Amino acid sequence: MFSRPGTYTPVGLFSITHIISIIMCFVLIALVVILTRKMKSDIYFKLIKILAPIITALELFKICWSLIMGVRNLDSWLPLYFCSLFIYSLWFSASKNDKLKQIGMSYISLAGIICGAVFIISPSTSFRLYPIYHFQCIYSMIYHSIMVYCGIMCYVTNSVKINFKSVVNYIIFCAIFMTLAIIVNLIFDTNMMFLSDPYFIPLHFLATIYEFSHILYTALMVIAHMLIGFIVWGIYALIVKIKHRFVKSESIDNSDSILKDDEYIEKHT
Repeated sequence: MFSRPGTYTPVGLFSITHIISIIMCFVLIALVVILTRKMKSDIYFKLIKILAPIITALELFKICWSLIMGVRNLDSWLPLYFCSLFIYSLWFSASKNDKLKQIGMSYISLAGIICGAVFIISPSTSFRLYPIYHFQCIYSMIYHSIMVYCGIMCYVTNSVKINFKSVVNYIIFCAIFMTLAIIVNLIFDTNMMFLSDPYFIPLHFLATIYEFSHILYTALMVIAHMLIGFIVWGIYALIVKIKHRFVKSESIDNSDSILKDDEYIEKHT
């Protein structure tokens, strides 16, 4: 469970074990969402406050374990990947400061579901290095499942209203950490947020772009992460619009039914 990388055969992407873990994660997420669907917004934020120190403690444990195992490469333990921003967003969301809370919730609501789900489906780091029962793999799947769950529940509990301001907050939040990632990459020759090269990303066209121009690859990666906010906002706006039309249509049908009942009563009295 705490072996050094390379000691045992890693899970590998889309192996039978990996596919089973994907199914288990999404089934568990669905079950927990169903069981907690009546959760109120105040309880949701209490949950966020509980999760913030727990996940931070687990992340610190992972860092300490990496250092004890002699893993000195920053890529392996520094929490400066895109999904790592979930840790910081939890603390922001748990803040009493409304501005910080809005910034934190912008990441959870706009990136939580998509980014968490993408990693569960394609865990580009731990599953390539460790067996399924290793702490790194177990923690990664739990971490990203919680990320997806929090992203879903912020909508279920009506804890967030997505608008253009939310997207701006999301872009500011991401831009700060992406700038830090680029600086770290330049100084320490790392690949934080996969902004330096597409290594471990199972998309061959990115490798082609990288070979053509390193700068273009980095720019496209930054833009792609920013676009997530606009895409989710667009989907959210579309769902809200459809929902309002459905409610309005149902209301009109009910009004017509009431009028017909009133007419019937008048004729027979």
